[in-house]
Amino acid sequence: MTFNSESLPVELDSVSYLLDSTQYRRTTVPVARQQRDNSKEPGENTLDTTGAWVRSQTDWSYGAGQLYFDNDDSDRRRFYSSHGVDVWTKGQISLLPVMETPGSTPTFTTGDIFVEAVTNSSGTEYLYVAQANQLYWATSPAGSSPTWGTPITVGGTVTSITSDGTNIYLAFDGSIVAESSTIGSTSTSSFGSLDPHFIKICAGRIIAADDNNIFELDASGAKASSSLDYSLPLTTSKWVTATAGANGIYAAANTDNTGSIYYIGVSNTDGTLNAPTIAGSLPRNETINDVMAYAGLLGIATSIGFRVALINEQTGSISIGPAIDTGGEAYSLEADGRFMWWGTNYGLCYRADLSKFTDTLVPAYAADLVSATSSTTTDLVKSITRLPNDNSPKLFIGITKTSSAAILQREHRSGNKVASGWLIAGECTWSTVVPKYLRSGVIDLDRSQFENSKTAYAGAGTDYTDGDTTYTLGAETTTPVGKIRLVATNSAGTPSTIPSAAGTLITGTPVKFDFATSTDNIRTSISYDLKVELEASSSSPTESPICHDWQMTAVAVPRRVDEIILPIILKRDVMTGRGAGVPKRYDSSEVFTRLRNLMENGEDITYQEGDRQETVTIERIEMQPERLSDNGAWWEGTLLVRLLTVPS
Repeated sequence: MTFNSESLPVELDSVSYLLDSTQYRRTTVPVARQQRDNSKEPGENTLDTTGAWVRSQTDWSYGAGQLYFDNDDSDRRRFYSSHGVDVWTKGQISLLPVMETPGSTPTFTTGDIFVEAVTNSSGTEYLYVAQANQLYWATSPAGSSPTWGTPITVGGTVTSITSDGTNIYLAFDGSIVAESSTIGSTSTSSFGSLDPHFIKICAGRIIAADDNNIFELDASGAKASSSLDYSLPLTTSKWVTATAGANGIYAAANTDNTGSIYYIGVSNTDGTLNAPTIAGSLPRNETINDVMAYAGLLGIATSIGFRVALINEQTGSISIGPAIDTGGEAYSLEADGRFMWWGTNYGLCYRADLSKFTDTLVPAYAADLVSATSSTTTDLVKSITRLPNDNSPKLFIGITKTSSAAILQREHRSGNKVASGWLIAGECTWSTVVPKYLRSGVIDLDRSQFENSKTAYAGAGTDYTDGDTTYTLGAETTTPVGKIRLVATNSAGTPSTIPSAAGTLITGTPVKFDFATSTDNIRTSISYDLKVELEASSSSPTESPICHDWQMTAVAVPRRVDEIILPIILKRDVMTGRGAGVPKRYDSSEVFTRLRNLMENGEDITYQEGDRQETVTIERIEMQPERLSDNGAWWEGTLLVRLLTVPS
């Protein structure tokens, strides 16, 4: 029989019933359960989630590489990726220095380029650049106008450059004798009669290699007597480079397209170098481009990426960590302070903080300085050097290009910032796959960037009258330092930028996100990717906005469930037609038993009230008896049935 609400107002599982309207209830089940915060200090978990859910970040110093920002095992001090952003000061992010071409830089040709910062015995700083068959050098290389000496034509294509603080040593491609030059000299001369392809100063010793043969050189360029002179068994093997550790020398070689690290110890008897012993190997088909021992660790630049190895100073062995492959192949290494840099493609360097580790032998890392003139995958940072620059170090990089001239870049001499940069915090899900409506975002800048500066308390001419505040931090400045924006992208790939693509957020002032477009009116998403965008000051290129934190709020919008309390009048005869129709007869025992079985089985059943029809489950039943039925089989009265709607 077709349901007729005028006869009986509701139908449950194809049976119509009369209700006690005074007890009928329909309520939406709350989204958030009641919670308790047991943490020692208040934080995000302390906030009442009845309203908006909060996600925020106040530290980025544990680096990039974390895709999911707020999973249970995520580290809130990490992020996914960045470009042009300095993350290495705890509790803030700002823009990195821009790179530039040093003044009067020579014109290079195609081919690999090598850079080497050198300080001679009198403290004068030099930058040496070797490219093709030319050796260039400059004094005051970090200044506005470096003084470039006359280029020196050398014996062949340079493949390696090193210095002991007095001389520069060069190795070449092919059967060309090594050369040396006194620092600041305008000429070179043959260094011995050997023709190594790499030469390196390691712990005061000159280490060189010719294909599969590695050896120590004496001051005249000859093989040192009774010291290191070792050839790998396969003639196709090739030594790559060497570096000095605290306990000896580590040399890298590639054999059959796989890299290995060898330990070269020092004889306790006469101080000569021992034959190399294997210290560690890379996985199959991963080769080595460069190695650098630093602070008890070994940095390894490989065809896959960057690795860190722990040096066992007792045995000389190493434990090699996982590859950081975010930037692809790593070509060169440099270290200073607590940091190590490696060069990749696109003229880009990455930086690792060797004082912070996110996993075993995986240091905190992030993209760092990038060439101001390079933008292709074939612009390879083949060489990096760090110039002391009177305690204001500057990074110099040599970039090899496939089909055009090599490039020399340096960290800007005045500290000018990149025009813009960004940081992607990662995917935020609020730890649930329930859809969320993203409400707003807000940032906080460094206090010095949004308030007037202090006047010295004892400043001359300050009138300390009642109410005078000239010597305290005052109102907001009218001209903010640069610009800062937040960009959230939903699961459909639709971005929302606040306040706008050309505007800037005001510190502490929330702005609403809006994802509606002409073709996409999706207002909710399971997850959001958050990007922080920074722009340098247009009036002062050395100034960057300094962001101390970001915050965004969302509201969970799951498919809602209604709780319906259905007070069924359960008697032998129930009047239909709002009391004016014919009576309908019920077997109260049969009705109770059938509904209880539906509840126990968890079955989805159809419920209709008026014109509204939906699927429900029975969660609880409660009998409020008035009398025993005439046949004594079951009670008559009001049967309270608790229904929960099933989201469609």
